[in-house]
Amino acid sequence: MSARQRNNLASWRELPLTVIARLRTQIAKEKRRAVSDDDGRRQAVLDGVEGHLKEAEEACLKISRFRPRSGTLERTWSNIRAAETDLLSLASDDDVRAKTPEVLAVVRRNLPEDNPQRQAVEEIAEEVETGAEPLTDQDRGTLVRSLTLAYATLDGSYRRVRVMADLVWIVTGAATVGLVVLALWGSLDKHSLDMCFSPQPPGNRVVCPSGEYEVEGTPPSIEMPAVTEIITSSYADRMDVLTVECAGLIGAALTVVTAVHRIHANHSTIYQFRLPLAVAVLKFPVGALSAVAGILLIKGAFVPGLSNLDSSAQIIGWSIVFGAAQHLVTHIVDQRAEEALSGVRKPPP
Repeated sequence: MSARQRNNLASWRELPLTVIARLRTQIAKEKRRAVSDDDGRRQAVLDGVEGHLKEAEEACLKISRFRPRSGTLERTWSNIRAAETDLLSLASDDDVRAKTPEVLAVVRRNLPEDNPQRQAVEEIAEEVETGAEPLTDQDRGTLVRSLTLAYATLDGSYRRVRVMADLVWIVTGAATVGLVVLALWGSLDKHSLDMCFSPQPPGNRVVCPSGEYEVEGTPPSIEMPAVTEIITSSYADRMDVLTVECAGLIGAALTVVTAVHRIHANHSTIYQFRLPLAVAVLKFPVGALSAVAGILLIKGAFVPGLSNLDSSAQIIGWSIVFGAAQHLVTHIVDQRAEEALSGVRKPPP
């Protein structure tokens, strides 16, 4: 790899490339180690390990603007873990003993307590710690299969996080398109999305999100006109819907701060960071949509006691409140995201 390619690498690629280099050192060590019963199987496994590392390195070095980074990560780390597992099957007894605590940590992290594979690894680890008996081929096979199963479980957890993050981004895109459509609708047909109110009393004013207007031609009288006598849509502005949406974005921004605590210090991979980020971004378009829906509900007298708002400031204020109220909907997504992240709290070994 040239120096120019190295300079163009993203920071997330440095860790897998370092692990690949370390595993290649282990391959060279295994090639130099003399084995009495070498029947060709050993060389075949080493060739397979080199193939896995080649695939992982190509995934890291292949720079593509259109390929999802999550897919590159899955390809990279799945090949690295496969290579590491295969090398464990060829390692010497001393290396396997030294590797046993690490295998036990990975197995405990990803397999439940009642899993037979985990229980077998714990028994082997206890024997290795006490040094009571030498490792057998069966013990080595148990360690290899248990590590493979633990890595498969970890990959499944990361895959669930990736799929959920992709779904959240899709929903965010759809909600954003909805915002644009509503803004264009309100701009082209200001009478359909009427967000203006006529305070009662007095009945000679019309308040809209973008401003307040005096009703022309209303004769002074002791009895104020009814709300239905004033056509508020005649005073609507093309920017009313966009104004309410912007106020809803402000309300949503206030609740996004609460999503920051879900980005833990151990979220060191793109999987663990991408999902909380997607959930936080989702709150913005949903908050704007909630603001528009809330003002329309007040306009339609669905909220008792709020059939009329008295000023533009009240309209914007309620838009901010409805924008923050989107948390009543998105908290379900927050819970699902927290459940998905609970299985991948720590970075891959």
